[in-house]
Amino acid sequence: MGANSAQKIKTSHKLKAQTSKIVSSFKTPSMNCTMQKEYVGHRDGVWEVSVGRLGQPIIATASADYTARIWAIDNNRCLLQYIGHNGSVNSVRFHPNRELALSASGDCSAHVWQAAVDWDMSKRISSLEELPVASSERTANNLISNNDEQDDPPTLRTPIRELLGHTNVVMAADWLSGAEQLVTASWDRTANLYDTETGEIIHTLCGHDQELTHVSTHHTQKLCVTSSRDNTFRLWDFRESIHSVSVFQGHTEYVY
Repeated sequence: MGANSAQKIKTSHKLKAQTSKIVSSFKTPSMNCTMQKEYVGHRDGVWEVSVGRLGQPIIATASADYTARIWAIDNNRCLLQYIGHNGSVNSVRFHPNRELALSASGDCSAHVWQAAVDWDMSKRISSLEELPVASSERTANNLISNNDEQDDPPTLRTPIRELLGHTNVVMAADWLSGAEQLVTASWDRTANLYDTETGEIIHTLCGHDQELTHVSTHHTQKLCVTSSRDNTFRLWDFRESIHSVSVFQGHTEYVY
């Protein structure tokens, strides 16, 4: 065997060893996942789940049943039901530092509404559920608990602010950094920048060729990204008085 052939074989074995080492580094240990809690109450599909801010152990859900709900994470209880929309609620986001929520809907609007919840009610229910009971009493208490779960939670119907201007389904809405402004994304192929306090449209963001499917904002900078069925997503920059946009293209299917 010639020196060149031996060197080639040696190099090949070395590359295989390096490749094997790289591939093995991608492997993660097997994990066993089990469901910890189930939140039941919506009567149709749940489109989005958001985690509470301000250190509160709550989550919010947006549903096709025309409602948004706020839940206590610890005891699975629905603390508040928002029923102000006349269409599917497609997204819900908590305000960064106030007890407010922002929802987007198939009724062509977005709403800002009061997201304060009654923690005393939740604690009272938890205390009752944790009381030790004799086996003869447990059946009766279970019946009471089941009936209580079927009762409607506290309900809110009227928004603080109704954001209008879109002519088709609003798929998502999010607070811009500082929450003085917010952005919506709609099937009418536009995104709107609103003044949070007045509800007035500051600017309409145009450019997508198809329906918008999502919007997400940066948590510290006045930046947001919109995605669309036109296979692109766009980065909008509001840090200067003259807004700028960057277009990213490369997907061959819808961007959700």
